[in-house]
Amino acid sequence: MTEGVKKPQKKRCPKCHREFPAQSVICEADSTLLMLVQEDTLLNALLGEKYRVLNEVGRGGMSVVYKGVHEAVDREVAIKILQSQLVSDPTSVKRFQQEAQAASLLRHENIIKMYDFGIHDGRPYLVMDFLTGDSLSDIIRRDNQVDCQRAIRIFIQATDALAHAHRHGVIHRDLKSSNIMLVDEPGKPDMAKVVDFGIAKLLPNSGRQSQNLTQTGEIFGSPIYMSPEQCMGHILDARSDIYSMGTMVYESLTGYPALMGKTIVETMEMQVRETPKPFAEIRPDLQLPKEMEAIVLRALEKKPDNRYQSMEEFRDALVHVGKILANRKPPGPRSTVTNISPPEKGGQDLSKARIAAGVESMKLKEPVATASGKSAQSQTGTQIKDKSGTHAAVPKPEAPARAFYESPKMIIILIVVLILVTAGGFVAMQMTGARY
Repeated sequence: MTEGVKKPQKKRCPKCHREFPAQSVICEADSTLLMLVQEDTLLNALLGEKYRVLNEVGRGGMSVVYKGVHEAVDREVAIKILQSQLVSDPTSVKRFQQEAQAASLLRHENIIKMYDFGIHDGRPYLVMDFLTGDSLSDIIRRDNQVDCQRAIRIFIQATDALAHAHRHGVIHRDLKSSNIMLVDEPGKPDMAKVVDFGIAKLLPNSGRQSQNLTQTGEIFGSPIYMSPEQCMGHILDARSDIYSMGTMVYESLTGYPALMGKTIVETMEMQVRETPKPFAEIRPDLQLPKEMEAIVLRALEKKPDNRYQSMEEFRDALVHVGKILANRKPPGPRSTVTNISPPEKGGQDLSKARIAAGVESMKLKEPVATASGKSAQSQTGTQIKDKSGTHAAVPKPEAPARAFYESPKMIIILIVVLILVTAGGFVAMQMTGARY
């Protein structure tokens, strides 16, 4: 391209972030009014005289995430910065600052680590770990579900991370499968990282001043993961996060959301009133453990008082079931013998006897070397001893009986009997002739 020629302008949908030609007006996918894409002045910028911005990696409703590098130590970082059009909105700025406060309170290996906070050209930004891996939602979409034992390992980490956040007075309020990242660290595969505390709530016990950013009845979050009280705009506590965690476990194991309607409103109504389908009904092909189903359904109770009352309790239940499943013996291989009839009622089970008889019959077909053979076998009593061990001796078959006419004694007896019969007949004839 000739130098000085400007690139053609494009428009972007603020909802789905697809780009369109400058002459387009609304998004073809969701009919949202398009906005002109302005040149990104942040690319290659130096923030706080330390962090070089490299490229955009993600965009949400409030902020944009870039990949960057800490030039002094040559470390990759993620830079999350408030969108330029929201800088004039005091509520958006306060929420972004509150996310920084919430992240600064948390130090847990399963929570994304925040390094710095600053302002660049009037736009607040966060500097965090740059995570390389897949989100839980990516894995579910790719594999259709998560293996039960793997899911248990992931959610033990996630519940432990949220237990830490709750102890420090932080409620996430936006737990969803896309906010659980799985990264491979040295010696720690499938390391779970909870991210995005953008709409987190700071409780009074956090030690920080919680700014009044919401009004009664305001709805925020992702509907398919929201608790019933969150859908109704009620005041939330840690048990709302427990419900959301339960929806993620259900989705991971089955590959389907626990509850989802055709519209956002229908989904929220289902969260308030309906119970998720049993595992066996939605995924009969998987044979998921009943113990896991019991844990998930308790976390998904409509009334907060009926759920686990803390993330520690939820985590301990997962640990317990994980041990049960680890010690459970897998089903043995099926028998390949198909022609054995079941034992008659009240009679002897002939299955083992028939199998043993078959084995013995195969043994009898094997050739047995004699004592004079080269294998130097030695025969003692009813056993044969060779290099491979001692085996039952095969009895020598008896010689077949010969026909009676083949015996010399029988031939002599027959000759004598024949002579006697002939002589007797001659004497009888002589006596008859003399009489007449």
